[in-house]
Amino acid sequence: MPVAVFDLDGTLVDTAPDLWASLNHCLVEVGLPPTTLELVRPHAGHGAKVMLQHAYTHAGHPLSEQEADGQLARFLAYYEAHIADASAPFPGVVEAMERLRSAGYRLAVCTNKTERLSRLLLDTLGLSDRFAAICGADTFARRKPDPVHLLGTIERAGAAREEAIMIGDTATDTDAAVAARVPSILVDFGYAPDERARRTADAVIETYDDLDADLCDRLIERHGRD
Repeated sequence: MPVAVFDLDGTLVDTAPDLWASLNHCLVEVGLPPTTLELVRPHAGHGAKVMLQHAYTHAGHPLSEQEADGQLARFLAYYEAHIADASAPFPGVVEAMERLRSAGYRLAVCTNKTERLSRLLLDTLGLSDRFAAICGADTFARRKPDPVHLLGTIERAGAAREEAIMIGDTATDTDAAVAARVPSILVDFGYAPDERARRTADAVIETYDDLDADLCDRLIERHGRD
């Protein structure tokens, strides 16, 4: 049975609004001006530490290592309490997942969000039961773009590498797919679909209306021939 492996932030779910609110909570607590959603969105899929460093640097107050630890704890506590206040699945993704499942695909999540927060988010949105595996940044010894993360997710979903495809929105996802020798699809509407991601992806889609089993089957078959 083939498996479609999805990234989470910026691919399955638009989490940027709640990540933005959590960043602003931290900034305001230390007397810094709040940031804008437009500045947060390109970094929303790279983890809390990266978002914090970028936001504080932009506010003219680069974080020291000691400050970063305290702000990370504050960020995560607020985010966990507000994890799905405004976050929502991207338009058409639930329908696309159902098309894949109806065609015999298993679904899995491979994300650099921690596994606990990933499960909490998906539970809150009522999506968890669709996935055969949900694997976060701390599930394995290494995380994307290291292939260990993606290959481990595929294995936990009960599939083989030769039957898998990766769907994501950044070069972290496409690089992981290349390293794992798995085809990938880039969602063009995600947080950071840069030139590297476009170059290394096997296909690019503009909406989830373009994602179906026929596309996945073709890419998996072509990748196997290559």
